[in-house]
Amino acid sequence: MNDDELIFAPEDDALDFAPESGEELLEKELNTYKILVVDDDEEVHSFTKIALKNFTYKDAGITFVTAKSAKEAKLVLEEHTDIAVALLDVVMETNQAGLDVAKFIRKDLGNELIRIIVRTGQPGEAPERFVIDNYDINDYKEKTELTADKLYTTIRTALAQYTQLVSLLDKKDEIYQLLITDTLTGLPNRIKLNYDLDSNNVHSLMLIDIDRFSLLNDSYGFTVGDKVLLHVRDLLNNLLKDGMELYRLEADIFAILLCDSDRELLEDEVDTVKTVIDTSPMELDELSIYINVSIGIVHSQLGNIIQKAEIALRQARKISHNRVEFYRQSLELLDDIEENSIWTARIARALEQNNILAYYQPIVDTKTGNIVKYEVLVRLKDEETIYSPFYFLKIARSAGYLHHITKKVFEAACKTFKGNNLKFSVNITDHDLSEAKFVEYLLNVSRIYEIEPERIVFEILEETSMSDNKLAKINIQKLVDVGFQLSIDDFGTECSNFAQLGQHQYESIKIDGVFIKDIDKNKTSQDITESILFFTKKVGFKTVAEFVHSQKIYDIVKSMGVDYAQGYFFGEPKPELIIE
Repeated sequence: MNDDELIFAPEDDALDFAPESGEELLEKELNTYKILVVDDDEEVHSFTKIALKNFTYKDAGITFVTAKSAKEAKLVLEEHTDIAVALLDVVMETNQAGLDVAKFIRKDLGNELIRIIVRTGQPGEAPERFVIDNYDINDYKEKTELTADKLYTTIRTALAQYTQLVSLLDKKDEIYQLLITDTLTGLPNRIKLNYDLDSNNVHSLMLIDIDRFSLLNDSYGFTVGDKVLLHVRDLLNNLLKDGMELYRLEADIFAILLCDSDRELLEDEVDTVKTVIDTSPMELDELSIYINVSIGIVHSQLGNIIQKAEIALRQARKISHNRVEFYRQSLELLDDIEENSIWTARIARALEQNNILAYYQPIVDTKTGNIVKYEVLVRLKDEETIYSPFYFLKIARSAGYLHHITKKVFEAACKTFKGNNLKFSVNITDHDLSEAKFVEYLLNVSRIYEIEPERIVFEILEETSMSDNKLAKINIQKLVDVGFQLSIDDFGTECSNFAQLGQHQYESIKIDGVFIKDIDKNKTSQDITESILFFTKKVGFKTVAEFVHSQKIYDIVKSMGVDYAQGYFFGEPKPELIIE
């Protein structure tokens, strides 16, 4: 019999470890991986400890946590939340006790990190294919095949997987924290406020806008402007009570979220905010800078809270500075009806008169500096004025014109790219993916213009690709099946579950321009971009940097390892191609 065969040592030999002091054990545990051994056979515990006695991985040893039944294992798992690997026997107090533990780890504890290795001496009770198909395990071994050397290799492989997952999770948490925090003030930002409002509870919200803030910046410079923002932050922070949370949304706008539903109490809080800010100038050298604010308020509303507060704030600023306005539905109706009616007519007219235009912006390979493809962007022409999508896409969505616009842009792009071999990307929306015959339409148009599907990349907004819309998911899969390529647009802004990106092989992931445009001077933007690149390189996705507007920005994204770049540095969107 070879020394490498599975031999259960006598119990006395198995426990022949030199005793360690409490301090030694504590120091050892701080630099070790925890391995949970669940088996009702004492000899299995002994053999495992002997086989892995001198085991190290990345300069760290292992600590054993043991259980002899499924019931005991569940208690251990609830107590030890940092277990890296679980070695589970299947047949213990029941014929599938170990499988119950596996289900408990994944379903009840929601722990996706622990690497689960099923180790069974009775494979007939839990056939390998059945276990793999029905339980989220990472490895299946019969005890007769798991020699000392093979156990060593199995644990190393499991720990390699575990450390990679922990590293990715840490990066994801880091990205999340950066995304929800305002760089200057350290306050939660608009993204965090949206998360906090994502519930079925009613809320009250104050939007506080510093009057004539741009004038302050122009008069005293941005450094003083930043000091004013920090001054206002400190004043507002000191006014917070239980149930109140302060945010900085953008530029000179702060927000206070309140859970109080009493209108009079809310009015008192608003009066306090205005009084304190009005009477607390910022002292700068021998200069006193007095500050006034306009405030828009939503009281005890459900749904679209930020938008309603913005309507109230906009109305306050329309009337005068240093004013308070509560949201009323009539404000929204007057504001929206006028704007929507104008733009709905413009969109309908543009569709009818073929004034939905395709513009093209080059995308450059950062290694060669050559244009490798173009993004197709939509514009609307009305009375000799060209409008960007900022002005009309939101209303086109609500008016039901979005899919018609996509079709116009796609046909124009195919016509432009018919006579060359260039690749191009087109943005598509959840409205497009909800059309039953959308993929068939795309194939038909591309055939008419003799363009192979492989040349066409469809850019999908991050949240659209993760949609629960079943038809959208079917259409995304159809796009892949017929040869079109996919790209994730504006990646990073939605903090999506990265794991879901594994559903398809994406041609590229486009890092949102908000992280690129100031990457030369904003450390947070650099950190977020580096974190995204860490993830994309791990999973093998190419990356595109948007908003590259200078040589300095281009040099930075190149040095960071971004694959492609686009922005005004290479060319603004134009109705014709830039052919090199």
